[in-house]
Amino acid sequence: MAPLAPRTHGRVLPALGLAVVVVLGSLSGAMPTDLSADAAVFFVVWTACLALMAGGVPGGFYRPGAAYLTLFGFFHGGLLLSIALRGPDAFTAYDISWVFAGYTPGAVELALLGMVTFTVATEAASSKAWALPSPREPVHTRLTIVGLACLAVGITIFALALANAGGIGVASGGYLTFIHTNESDGALGYGTVLVGFGGVLGVIAGGRVRAVTWAAFGCYAVVAFMVGSRGAVLFPLLALLVTEVRQGRRIRPLWTAMGSVVVMVLIGLVRQTRSADFAVFGSASLGSPLDALAEMGYSLRPVAATLDWHTAAEPFRHGVTLISVPLRFVENLTGRNGGAPVYDDRLFNLEIAHRVGNIGGSPIAEGYHNFGMAGVVLLMGAIGLAVGLLEKLPRTARGNAIVGVLLLPLLVQVRNSFAAVPVQIGLGVLVLWLVWSGAPERRREGVTR
Repeated sequence: MAPLAPRTHGRVLPALGLAVVVVLGSLSGAMPTDLSADAAVFFVVWTACLALMAGGVPGGFYRPGAAYLTLFGFFHGGLLLSIALRGPDAFTAYDISWVFAGYTPGAVELALLGMVTFTVATEAASSKAWALPSPREPVHTRLTIVGLACLAVGITIFALALANAGGIGVASGGYLTFIHTNESDGALGYGTVLVGFGGVLGVIAGGRVRAVTWAAFGCYAVVAFMVGSRGAVLFPLLALLVTEVRQGRRIRPLWTAMGSVVVMVLIGLVRQTRSADFAVFGSASLGSPLDALAEMGYSLRPVAATLDWHTAAEPFRHGVTLISVPLRFVENLTGRNGGAPVYDDRLFNLEIAHRVGNIGGSPIAEGYHNFGMAGVVLLMGAIGLAVGLLEKLPRTARGNAIVGVLLLPLLVQVRNSFAAVPVQIGLGVLVLWLVWSGAPERRREGVTR
């Protein structure tokens, strides 16, 4: 068992104080209504939360809680930052008229509430100790087999979806062609998490397996980016990097900064495949990082949309979207299917796609859609508690595998519906069971390089 580093509760109180300030500001009506001021408040609070999460702790920004919060901030605040720095007319790739419909300040308030709730919950759950690297790591012989198998199956699912949409030539039709062709096939999302599961196990296996894992993931990432499937790369990539750091490998701040710039440029190019003919892609100029931030920040739109719906007296869903996948499974078994395969408004991502467009989802929007403001607190608090508990696991091969595998579905959900998360976590538990259930183990010293 890995040793646990003593830790004070000093971070919980500042997080609680920040949460109180946000709640009081919201209740008193003191939150700004100007978009630039909204952007400033969002990024001040986000920076404060990240400082609490990443400052002076093992892993820094690659600590699981900090990694989740980093993604959350980009996906919910990127558009605000772009507008604040360049004005609303600089980003023309998508219609942003909804920003001025009156619901954006309320959406920002909900995002801030969710962010501070997540921070408090994560810090509270992980407040006793941080896991330190184990001097001797048990490494099971099934790790390589199961890891490479998951990676191969995930890439195969993606390849079949690509072939179904017309092969690599789908890039000429853009991301929406790829999505529309496969929207009724739920396997694609499971392919993404299997790629991530396999990548996490491959990284932990180390040696040549780790090299093969990164090479295979790199090839997959290139093709996925070409067809505009940004999330299929970013979410597994972050899970792999969190695992690398937990394995004891250091990622220098300079590398992180340079990698972030490269990713932003690539996202700018991906944006072109989502909205333009790929024939001009090769001659197009490199996308601005601020364009990439703006496109990522579109997760604020589902929040504004749900505010709009319920302001118009639409009833809340009372948790049905959170359990829609197991509900539909039971209904299929009993012959009581609750909706058509393509559209069932209990699936939040499909409801958003049907009523607003293919813009993904948001845990803030889904929490509010079910229980109002209390739903935001409950859902983000639950996610924070789960991430905090993961952080306390020892940094052994098994502990790191559990963290990487179970963190990935939560990362994916930052921009998607929650409905698939329990199923994806169940799939992850099955993968972990295949590795460690009755498997012989060999022991080796230190961390695999």
